[in-house]
Amino acid sequence: MPRALPPSQRIPKLLRTSTPPPQHLHRLTTIRPDALAQLSAPFQRLDQGESIALLPPADEPVTTKPPGDGAWLGVTSSGSTGRPKLQWCWWADLKRAAVARPEVTGWAWASPYRPWTFAGVQVAVQAWATGGRLVSLGTDWAAAWTLLHRERVDAVSATPTYLDLLIQEDPVPRLAWEPRQITLGGEPLRPTVGTRLQARFPRCHFTVIYALAELGVLLKTHRLDGWYERESLGREGESWRVVEGVLEVRRDGQWWRTGDRVEVQGNLVRVSGRGDQVANVGGTKVSLIEVAELAEQVPGVRRAVAVAEDNPVTGQIVCLKYAADRGFAPEIVLASLQAVLRQRLRKEAWPRRWVVDEVGLGPNAKREVG
Repeated sequence: MPRALPPSQRIPKLLRTSTPPPQHLHRLTTIRPDALAQLSAPFQRLDQGESIALLPPADEPVTTKPPGDGAWLGVTSSGSTGRPKLQWCWWADLKRAAVARPEVTGWAWASPYRPWTFAGVQVAVQAWATGGRLVSLGTDWAAAWTLLHRERVDAVSATPTYLDLLIQEDPVPRLAWEPRQITLGGEPLRPTVGTRLQARFPRCHFTVIYALAELGVLLKTHRLDGWYERESLGREGESWRVVEGVLEVRRDGQWWRTGDRVEVQGNLVRVSGRGDQVANVGGTKVSLIEVAELAEQVPGVRRAVAVAEDNPVTGQIVCLKYAADRGFAPEIVLASLQAVLRQRLRKEAWPRRWVVDEVGLGPNAKREVG
């Protein structure tokens, strides 16, 4: 029987459902991969019982030892909520999560995710487990389109923002390429982006996931409006709750706070963003997510992000950074934004500064938040 872990070292159920092998002297290897394709050799070593920590080329995350016997894979968090840290995943569970249907065997998978992150590992395991190929994508959009076409990529796994920026730079004339599968994750999907992606790739099958390195995949859907079916949170008998607007999941007798704000409507759940994305304007808390989401509903606004800026009078003010769609007059877009937001938001939430900005990518191909 495997030894029981003390409470402080217990791992969420999803990441340790397999029966661990007998105890043995732990073999731990540290690797700093540059591309997703470089993960094939580490995966083979994991199959032989090694534990491997994947680290970024430069930054030093907060490191820990594997929490138990057997093969564990350590992935590095993005550091969006502080210093990056190492999260340990049970190797057998990562392999089990891969889709093993015959029709996906030998597919070419493309992704901009970094190879030391949980999202990158998910894509790499899927390709490795089904005899597929891996293509790493960058932010040279012309080069990315060329790779996708030349390599005849079957599936793309990326954030909504990455793909939105990609299709914004669609070649003229269009290349004769469309993926069979697109998997979206890493950040909330906003309905306007989902509509654009479906229009650009009408024959593609879409999957949207919400996952955390600590807890694995929590939500999955094929909807493109930002909502998930509520029942997917209750699979395997796990419990969940919303505390002060933030999702918490119960695993192995303890509550895990995700830090992500959610909204529940009937049988649907929507993840809107980080719970700490708020501004304190004269003592009133303002949801920066709400401001940005409303801004993106204004015709001519491609992407938007609201940030808090210090102010000597009110403590903080809201600044809106936005990217305008090509073909819209900048002054018309600004006037529309000001009219809609001041009509729909309370006064404290009105942006006091407006910045035309590309609103590009932050860590691991996610939308920048500041």
